[in-house]
Amino acid sequence: MIDLIRVPDPTCIDDLLDEPLGLLYLGASLDERGHDVRITNLAGHDVDSWKPEIKEADLYGIQLYTPTAHIGIDIAKFIKEKFDKPVICGGAHPTALPELEDLSVFDKVVLSEGERSIVGIAEAHKKGRNLPRVVKSEFIEDLDSVPFPARGMVDMMSFHRKLEGERSFGIIGSRGCNYKCAFCDRSLFGSRARFRSIGNIVDEIKEVVSEYDVRNFEFFDDMFGATKKRIREFAEKTRGLNIKYRCNGRSDVLDKEVYESLHDSGCRMICFGIDSGSQRILDLMKKGTRVEQNFEAIKTAQSSGLNVMGYFIAGFPGETRETIRQSIDFIEKSNIDQAQFYTFIPLPGNEVYKNPEKFGVTKMSKDYKDYFHVTGKDGRGGRVIETKHLTSDELHGEVVEIRKFLKSHTWRGDVQDYYKKDLGYNVE
Repeated sequence: MIDLIRVPDPTCIDDLLDEPLGLLYLGASLDERGHDVRITNLAGHDVDSWKPEIKEADLYGIQLYTPTAHIGIDIAKFIKEKFDKPVICGGAHPTALPELEDLSVFDKVVLSEGERSIVGIAEAHKKGRNLPRVVKSEFIEDLDSVPFPARGMVDMMSFHRKLEGERSFGIIGSRGCNYKCAFCDRSLFGSRARFRSIGNIVDEIKEVVSEYDVRNFEFFDDMFGATKKRIREFAEKTRGLNIKYRCNGRSDVLDKEVYESLHDSGCRMICFGIDSGSQRILDLMKKGTRVEQNFEAIKTAQSSGLNVMGYFIAGFPGETRETIRQSIDFIEKSNIDQAQFYTFIPLPGNEVYKNPEKFGVTKMSKDYKDYFHVTGKDGRGGRVIETKHLTSDELHGEVVEIRKFLKSHTWRGDVQDYYKKDLGYNVE
């Protein structure tokens, strides 16, 4: 038996918002090769309440993200002490920082995409063969060859994401990204986008509709709206399926015709990485967009029947109180339907983490427990870097003020329950 473990995030406002798609992909790949697999979903557990959930297995796999990596390491130590069985780790954190001494508890460290690597490790373990401790496969070019996520390995009804009040499941239609934004880490999936065929995505949608009677979807990939041709094909092949979905897009790629195709195919909200209302900050981020483009994209998408969500980052090196004010002004002037602010984090692997001095960072914490973008339940998070413009405490104070603004603003369209219940957002 191979046990794939989802690490809990006790600071997260809703740890059960989404299903663990990465582990579901790994589970499907192992199952396809005849291995017995289970997924232990520890989401929602507090610091020690997860221990009774860990059952004996022959081999364990733990997915590590930077802000909760310390919990994953504790889980690995617990498994070693109680069952004395091999434990693998993979995910964004070890991919960016495979040399970390804290990872010494793991028998194998998987870098980058894990489907092929974990199958190879499982088969070597079964046959008593050894592999190098650090295992990395080439990026998977034919994403259609990867089996659909094994949703049957978890209770899909336990997750909370909704679209227009109805249950919504996640889908990933591509991996990697062609853009070079300085705030992003591309080590996990690479700097070149690879796409599933539209037919393959539609087949997964049909499977979900058939097995779960769910017709609402959240497309998580950054490159969903990469080309007009791809969106037109998606709209054509999903016509008649009666689905609804949210997706991500860039303000400098799409036009009114494409927004209308998105709406006609069931898209109800498009999410733009606006990131800042200051052109100077966008240029420092290497975003490749203009403030004027962002204004126009919001207006055009809304006129096509779409609600628009804008993602903003506060605290990128070079940020000042004035540029934060420009972002708030952008929200007010653009009439955007919804907005989310994230505190900038120098994710291991991104340009700022690798070259902090180049970006004017005067101090950078390596306490990875603070490396999450939204201040959590315990008030931690986000206090990672200092620049000549803002100390970490000053930035935190600005984020507190941003939150007050977000709560006082009136938003439109579909808002997740936790925004209304836990964050107190006002919705028309």
